[in-house]
Amino acid sequence: MNYIKILSVIVGFGTIGSLSSLFAKVQGWLFASSLEIFINQELAVTNISQFIIKLFCVWVSCFLGGIATTKIGGKARENLIVGKLIMLVMGWLWLSVVNPIWFWVLMVLGVLPCVFLGYKVTYAEMSKT
Repeated sequence: MNYIKILSVIVGFGTIGSLSSLFAKVQGWLFASSLEIFINQELAVTNISQFIIKLFCVWVSCFLGGIATTKIGGKARENLIVGKLIMLVMGWLWLSVVNPIWFWVLMVLGVLPCVFLGYKVTYAEMSKT
């Protein structure tokens, strides 16, 4: 059993979770209504820009999580594991919040490409040196 690969999955997953939470907190400080868009149906309809910002923040977190996973020593397989774990978390959040469907579909569909983009960028950079 290779402990570096296990550690890379833990670090990648933790990076995505931590950064997503941090970005959500910052968004809440900047736009107080962003904390209520999943609860208040009227805000959900009128604040589409807040959903776009949240979507972008999660995708950036996934990209950075792919970088962290690869830097620790993970390869494509470990990044796939991290992406699938994050997709499971997104699925659980989707079931507990529900609205709006377009937001959750885009988020889940963007997780693996963003994680693998982080992997590709880092792997290409590490291959050069």
